[in-house]
Amino acid sequence: MTENGAKRASLAIYLPDLSGGGAERLHARLLPQFSKAGFNVTFLLDREGGELTDPVKEQGARIVALDAKRQLSALPKLVRYLKEEKPDILIANMEHMNVMAVLARRLAGVRTRILVTQHNAFSEQVKRRSWQFRVLPALYRMAMPFADVIVAVSAGVADDLASRAGIKRSKIRVIYNGVVTEDFEERTSRTPEHPWFDDPQPIVLAMGRLVPQKDFTTLIKAFAGVSKQSDARLLILGDGPMREELETLVKSLGLQERISMPGFSENALAYLKHAKLFVLSSRFEGFGNVVAEALACGTPVVSTDCPHGPAEILDGGRFGSLVPVGDVAALEKAIVDSLGRPVDAAELQARGQTFSVARCAESYCEVLA
Repeated sequence: MTENGAKRASLAIYLPDLSGGGAERLHARLLPQFSKAGFNVTFLLDREGGELTDPVKEQGARIVALDAKRQLSALPKLVRYLKEEKPDILIANMEHMNVMAVLARRLAGVRTRILVTQHNAFSEQVKRRSWQFRVLPALYRMAMPFADVIVAVSAGVADDLASRAGIKRSKIRVIYNGVVTEDFEERTSRTPEHPWFDDPQPIVLAMGRLVPQKDFTTLIKAFAGVSKQSDARLLILGDGPMREELETLVKSLGLQERISMPGFSENALAYLKHAKLFVLSSRFEGFGNVVAEALACGTPVVSTDCPHGPAEILDGGRFGSLVPVGDVAALEKAIVDSLGRPVDAAELQARGQTFSVARCAESYCEVLA
């Protein structure tokens, strides 16, 4: 029961697992807000496990695992769950799970409201080689008219989805991700563990998985030019399959003393707070959480004008520099210019606060009402 005696609505959040991906972290952040709004929250997972499992349990959410090793094997189990539990609302994430949720409700014959979420650029997802992604446009055209609510994490993602999947743009609601949590200030006040923060040289920070999408190759090449004009150093937080290739590039450019790739850090917000500049070099994003986090830290941003989120976060360049994707010279110039420019940290922080978890949760609750 809620405080006024009304029955609490049941909300199931459908995810692959509780690993530390963007969608998983978003819903872990939203959990306290959903609970305050009067929802009994269940995390419905294809597979149990992931680093967010304990934090989610500690906040009182129920976890139900379908034990589905493959997406297709999840369908009958999802149908059974909907028949037995009959949640009031189910929020689906990831393209195939969105389709599965709509189909499962029809097969289960229940009245559960289905909210599907588009976290990434649909056109980029369907470029993947596997047949499961190539058939997505047809599956979306078939299934999405039956979804109750379609949410996209940026206007660019919404526009892209509408044009590529044949969905009316008016049916898609844009809800920006919430990244600023109640403990944001405390987390940014910690000390980053890298020794370079003890030195006077300015630190340029980048972070993300070491994969082609993030295009750290262009960033490293651009920083080779920056290093001839500034004593700044570049820190790249993250890990992934391109580590060896990127380390070889750094060595070939003679930048071993100027570029460090220490891996992932649980203290990433402290790095953002203490960096002189944050750079996003991605080829594409769905939203670009870390850009919003950097602004909330008061840290200046240089970003590629990639599809789709960063330009919206930076308001077309008002709150940070935007450069063409893959343009080494433009990225080099923007970094050098930004390092020499005075910073209005308060203005950046005010912009970053517009991407609070509380505001994001409020928007979700509006469409769930």
